[in-house]
Amino acid sequence: MNLTRRRLLATFMTAGAAASLPRTVRAQTSAAGVSAGKTSSSLPAELKAGDSTHRLAPDQPPLRLWTYNDSFPGPVLRVRQGEEIALRLKNDLPQPTSIHWAGARIANAADGVAGLTQDAVAPGATQDIAFTPREAGTILYRPMIPDHAAEQVERGLHGVLIVDEDESPYADDFVLVLDDIALDGDGQVRDDFNVANNGAGRLGNRLLMNGATGPETLTRPPGHRLRIRLVNSANARPLTLGFDNLAVHIIAADSQPVDDPFPPSQDRLTLAPGNRVDIVVTTPPRGATGAIIAQLGDGLPLLKLTGSEAPAVDVPDRVTPLAANPLLPSAIDLAAARRFDIRISGGADAGAQDLAGGETASRLWQLGGVSWPDASERPLFSVPRNTPVVLSLENTTAVLQVLHLHGHHARQLHGLDDGWEPYWLDTIPVRAGQTVRIAFLADNPGRWMIGSAILDRLGTGLAGWFEVS
Repeated sequence: MNLTRRRLLATFMTAGAAASLPRTVRAQTSAAGVSAGKTSSSLPAELKAGDSTHRLAPDQPPLRLWTYNDSFPGPVLRVRQGEEIALRLKNDLPQPTSIHWAGARIANAADGVAGLTQDAVAPGATQDIAFTPREAGTILYRPMIPDHAAEQVERGLHGVLIVDEDESPYADDFVLVLDDIALDGDGQVRDDFNVANNGAGRLGNRLLMNGATGPETLTRPPGHRLRIRLVNSANARPLTLGFDNLAVHIIAADSQPVDDPFPPSQDRLTLAPGNRVDIVVTTPPRGATGAIIAQLGDGLPLLKLTGSEAPAVDVPDRVTPLAANPLLPSAIDLAAARRFDIRISGGADAGAQDLAGGETASRLWQLGGVSWPDASERPLFSVPRNTPVVLSLENTTAVLQVLHLHGHHARQLHGLDDGWEPYWLDTIPVRAGQTVRIAFLADNPGRWMIGSAILDRLGTGLAGWFEVS
């Protein structure tokens, strides 16, 4: 789908206002979009990051990309809750790389933030990765080196890890990876990754659904309930989705079950960059079609679901919730919480002044008054393990900011700290001029990044970290 510059900017501003291992582990892998449980291939022993070509549509020229195992997006990795993941990352890129597992509350050493939790994987080198996800959920995996993440993800290095529940009420699910890509006049990835003067980040001119420009099309029996795992893997674009002729309920957000399934407000759902949301949709009647539509221009269809000729499925009125995660606290003691104020500052205007004074583009943005990599020298805050924490995230910039909290999930607090939203988040949008407060239990020891989920801003300073001892 071709996106004009005017449409891109309008969308952004609207959203702003709103060597192999000797074995193969027991799991599944598939291309993005393949329904759950429909494949029998095993998790690869190796993920190779390297050059490949891909067609966005049959009539399009081959597109030169960087991908995992020649798959765009990367292969869907699938394991059961509590099952070990063990694989080797092989770097055939001209840059160092790493893999971060966004949404996985795992050991700090496996978090994949090069220079903070582990070393980067140099070109031509390999790295063994092993961790055991204790919690089910939809996880986005992609590189996490501040200087290179934006380019590597834009060129194709991103994929989905699904950790299945021990028991799920939804045997049928479908992965929908949403992305945009900026192409030049020759149909290749636009080779201008200096975003120092682009306050919005890198916005693409093609919208992709599972690596293609056309909508996904599915057919299911009327009344059948399908779980769709929505993943926004775009570098900078928030995506607002609408639902036409579909009954929709949200059952999980950022890898964690919601307290109780609920429909999107006014049939609209906005995914910030890096957000994952699991929804359940009810298939329309026989011969009728419902659609998920990106709110761009007159609307761009992302997925179409048609009722088949099969007999209608009789389902209960209430949408079945996912089991609550017992590893997350049922309540957070706000009265006992340690509180920290973190200011997001900088931007194109401030950056121009800094650059005139001799600073570099890597210090265009600041978190807590400091830019990465300077921020790597000292934590934003340190707390003992199992301390309740409240963060006030103040956005003093002129644009939407989106921060990703590593190793933890947080509740977004109401204005008077008299309650919180009925879901957990690890990727938090903060509008221009807004302050958002989040609360979480710092129960995962280690050095954890808080960084921009708008990846272009990682390389220009917008990251910090905290320590749980």
